[in-house]
Amino acid sequence: MHTLTFLTIGQAPRPDLSEAVEAHLPATARVRHAGVLDGLTRRETERRFGATEGRATLLSRLADGSPVTLDADAVGAGLQACVDRAEDAGADVVVLLCTGAFPGLRTRRARLVEPDALVTGYVSTVLRGSRVGIVVPLPEQVTEAREKWRAVAPAPVFITASPYAEDDSALLTAARTHLDAGVDALMLDCMGYGSRHREALRAAGVTVPVLTPGVVVGAALGPLLGR
Repeated sequence: MHTLTFLTIGQAPRPDLSEAVEAHLPATARVRHAGVLDGLTRRETERRFGATEGRATLLSRLADGSPVTLDADAVGAGLQACVDRAEDAGADVVVLLCTGAFPGLRTRRARLVEPDALVTGYVSTVLRGSRVGIVVPLPEQVTEAREKWRAVAPAPVFITASPYAEDDSALLTAARTHLDAGVDALMLDCMGYGSRHREALRAAGVTVPVLTPGVVVGAALGPLLGR
């Protein structure tokens, strides 16, 4: 029996982020949820973790559903404390619900599942030789995304659309822009993108493969846990 902690950079629980992964877990898995911003008000969140101009940013959501833009370095430090608490509580697998890169993050004994490495590795191998259109939530994330995806050839193209928008119009526009540029596949590079977004793109006539991180992580994690 495995004990998993799903760890979000926002406030837990986030079933919209974890459902695609949980679908691949064995029935015996025990699941817990934790978040870097748990228990904080928006004012406290912005004071301790708020985005800083010129620094790497991340996008998440508070418990009331409102989006919040965060400083990536501050979140990384907060994540380490959450990982430590999850291990102390008995987790043997910790699954990050974020595709950001946190190179300093460590566990003492638990297996750490980082979507950042899984999705880039998947695209690099399975879609080798394909032109991939990457969608990230915020314009200020494009520079970091280019570095993250630098090993993929041919070089991907990038555009932005928030997964937390009130409707899917920006995502549909982003997808059409990518398709007009001749991409062979779409990668929605944020755990906030899920089955609802893929279905919206399919309903709009998008026929190329549409990848979301949760599906990739779930497909990799399930066999590891005996599913």
